Amino acid sequence: MDASIDSFLGSLSPADQASFSLGTFEGNANSKLTVQGMGGGYGITNNLTFYGFIPFYTAEVNMRIVRTAKGQTSAGSQLQLSNLPDVDNRLIQSLVVNYFGYKPLGNWKATDFGDAEVGFLLRFKKWKDAGLLMSMGAVIPTGKKDDPDILQDIAFGDGQWDGFLEFGGGLKLLSFLSLDAWTRLTYQFPYSTNLRLPDSPVFPVTTRKGTTEIKLGNKVLANIQANIRFSDQWMSSLLYSLEYKEADKYKSAYESANSILQIDSEKNSQIAKVNLTYSTLALFQQKKFIIPLNLNISAQTIFSGKNVPYYNRYDLEIALYF
Repeated sequence: MDASIDSFLGSLSPADQASFSLGTFEGNANSKLTVQGMGGGYGITNNLTFYGFIPFYTAEVNMRIVRTAKGQTSAGSQLQLSNLPDVDNRLIQSLVVNYFGYKPLGNWKATDFGDAEVGFLLRFKKWKDAGLLMSMGAVIPTGKKDDPDILQDIAFGDGQWDGFLEFGGGLKLLSFLSLDAWTRLTYQFPYSTNLRLPDSPVFPVTTRKGTTEIKLGNKVLANIQANIRFSDQWMSSLLYSLEYKEADKYKSAYESANSILQIDSEKNSQIAKVNLTYSTLALFQQKKFIIPLNLNISAQTIFSGKNVPYYNRYDLEIALYF
């Protein structure tokens, strides 16, 4: 960053170099993310329905660099450096922009669509108290991709096509109790994009950048859900979900970067979720309510996992039928 610093550091012994510091800094970020889903479906027959939906994101990130300790002006017992420039936030910002080639740190905002999903639902078997359903479709990369030159941005999509197949069924055990189970398999197609290619697993900021072939890991999602019907309007359910994703694979000109990008990309999680639903469908069929809709409130938590964040999540969903 400065010729005098280079000259000074080159004159130090290995022990003095190890103890000398230009200061310590840490970065922290606040983020706010709102996602709204828009979608719909159309029933071709009593057994076949086409559907599609797309999320819309509003995101804001504020990243700050904080100096936690000032730099030294001397090292060892004999060497003293004078006129050392103060390494402050402005110098760090200059280093990020002018040396590493990133856009400035600070506030980042964006509004854009996420990845869309389209597919069809096929009920291919029906009994008096049970049924089987198959779903097939694709996830389309319509979402905003990650910008390799912005450290604080958020991607709104994976950047590649997915194909999925889902199979499940439902069984009515009692007049008020039913059981559903379904499994979804997702194949993530390989794609190429321009990435930053890190040379350190602990310090991802790098000047290296290049085209990389990426094959994100395929996913398996298994669910089982118990449903309780209190009345024609009020229902509740308890869901257990198990999800597994294979490790990602990267191929670029730098083998070390490939290995770093693949670290911790294999994931699994176990989720518990409780739902409370109010429905007007029966009232609509009885001509006692003008709009057929479902109002669903849910809460879920990850109670076990690998390479996934633990969190609590709350959702409000309104579904209208036409």
